[in-house]
Amino acid sequence: MFIVTCGDSFTEGEGLENKNQAYPYLLSDNIRNLAQSGASEYLITTQVEQAVKMKPDLIVVGHTSEWRWHVWDFRNEITQGFLVANHVLRNEKYYKNWVFSEQILANRRKNTKEHRAAWHAAGMLYFSSDKEVQDLWSSFVAKQVIVAKRNNIPLIHHCCFPHLQDRLEELTDDFVEFHLDLEKHEDFAPDGSHAGAKSHVKLASLIKSKLPPTL
Repeated sequence: MFIVTCGDSFTEGEGLENKNQAYPYLLSDNIRNLAQSGASEYLITTQVEQAVKMKPDLIVVGHTSEWRWHVWDFRNEITQGFLVANHVLRNEKYYKNWVFSEQILANRRKNTKEHRAAWHAAGMLYFSSDKEVQDLWSSFVAKQVIVAKRNNIPLIHHCCFPHLQDRLEELTDDFVEFHLDLEKHEDFAPDGSHAGAKSHVKLASLIKSKLPPTL
């Protein structure tokens, strides 16, 4: 069975002693993990669009925080996720090691359309409400559902963050209820920030129990 997984650092396996301990690698020997550390839900949608082109038997998506956005990282020539400023201010101690948009933009605002657009987007989201950013999150998840359905590929979801579970259940019945960001408090990975190997084993078991009978 060929499985493609999409998500952020939890799905990538960041913080574990060995990334092969992450749940994607416990699901199948034939796995392609597209997850990227720091990914926003927008970037995860892009991963799903990439996944369907591979024609897998199954796509598994680990959904991230609604407070992440994205910007082009000129240093590494990849798109990176970053956290919106007002969410960071409310949870400052948890994000002291994160790379934020102004750092990606070299700590200065250049007079180019790319930099003006990035600063404008960050400013717009800074003044967004919880409902607005959760509505954006829901729209990305809805697109993922549609993309997989149109390509006749089964899709299983899980939310890394528990407060988004109700939103997920409004959009699909194809999910397992397991939250790596919650589980980590009982099972920290060696980096002290992500869920440990035991949590990934539990999640892999739940996903396997949800597999369609034909797989």
